[in-house]
Parts: sequence; structure tokens; C-alpha cells
Amino acid sequence: MGNGDLVAATIHFTGRHADASMSMDGVDLLRIGNGRITEMWLFSADPAAEDAFWG
Repeated sequence: MGNGDLVAATIHFTGRHADASMSMDGVDLLRIGNGRITEMWLFSADPAAEDAFWG
């Protein structure tokens, strides 16, 4: 969905490395200027679990 120069997208992402894996939902928020992404913020459903996955 969009509002002015901001676009929000609901996402589902997965990752795996070594013996660890994750799968969760999130929201990406993008600012668009001149037809290009100028800023981006990523929000995961469980930031602590994602941080633990990445170490």
C-alpha cells in the first residue's frame, strides 16, 4: 500500500545457515523519490529472534 512517497509491503522471509533456520513475517517501509527507493526500514515480527539468528 502507498501513501504519498511511502510504500509499505507485508513480507514473509526465511533464512538458514549452519544448523539454524528462521521463518517470520515482517513489514518493509520504503520512501520513493524520482522513481527510486531513497530510504528503507525493515521491521520483523520478532526482532529478538532475528537478532539471535544473525548472532
